[in-house]
Amino acid sequence: MLDPARLDHPFSGALLMCFENDRPLQGWIADLDWRFHGHFSALMKQQILTGESGEILYAPLRWNDRTLHFVVVGGGFWKTPEDRKKKTQKAFENGLEKLDELKLSGLTVCGKDWGVSKDHPGAKERGVWIAN
Repeated sequence: MLDPARLDHPFSGALLMCFENDRPLQGWIADLDWRFHGHFSALMKQQILTGESGEILYAPLRWNDRTLHFVVVGGGFWKTPEDRKKKTQKAFENGLEKLDELKLSGLTVCGKDWGVSKDHPGAKERGVWIAN
């Protein structure tokens, strides 16, 4: 599990991925869902978070007297692992654009979830930290 308390930089939130057919949640959003007592699962049950392609959900949450900023990007429905990978890459670029609009920086992404390396140029220039 990628633990926000153990990251080597100030953690102000995360850019997360969710697909329509990821039930249960997969990746870092699943880890954070557990840490935040099922918050993201509850949003899914209420159909506030669906994972539809192009969906962007901004979810600020309180943790240890701080507000953390979570931006969840929907990737749509994937049929094969290769299809999921292609959709993930497109969704990552959409998520970075949304961070620009929201004027958020200092967020973290899990490189394994997004298939990006620590030296991704679009992430670095926006102040996004890539952790594995």
